[in-house]
Amino acid sequence: MVPFRLPALLSAGALATIAALSLGGCASETSAAQNPETQAAATAAATAAAQSTASQLTGGLTGALGLPNLSSTSTGNLAGVLNYCVTNNLTSGGAASGILSTASQQPGLTGSSDYSAGQQGILQAISNQTSTSQQYSLSSLAEPLRRKVCSAVSSRLQGML
Repeated sequence: MVPFRLPALLSAGALATIAALSLGGCASETSAAQNPETQAAATAAATAAAQSTASQLTGGLTGALGLPNLSSTSTGNLAGVLNYCVTNNLTSGGAASGILSTASQQPGLTGSSDYSAGQQGILQAISNQTSTSQQYSLSSLAEPLRRKVCSAVSSRLQGML
């Protein structure tokens, strides 16, 4: 059998179906659903596809190049995101609250649309992969990743103040 590469954007379900159908043809007198080898291969394929999909969902945020470039992120957006982080208990210690308090004293900051977006967990940053401005929703990330982003935002905001 000649190996082939499937497109990376196939869903886990589609990949599992393809694997079951492909391997089902190799089974003799046993349907693909009843063949334990076919089931194991389909499960492995589905797991790999799910991991690939999860990686793609967060890849723009934390791909091989790490967190997005926060250098052009506005103070308002950083402060809003930090507010989101503090409100959702995604920061450790009281340092983030102190940084947020200092940032919030800047005139007009808390009334800006960037701040409002940040409060909703929307980080506006430059993607390291595409070098374009992107919006990242923190709420769609796993908690450990959200904590990592919150730490980076806190550090960046502290450096700006």
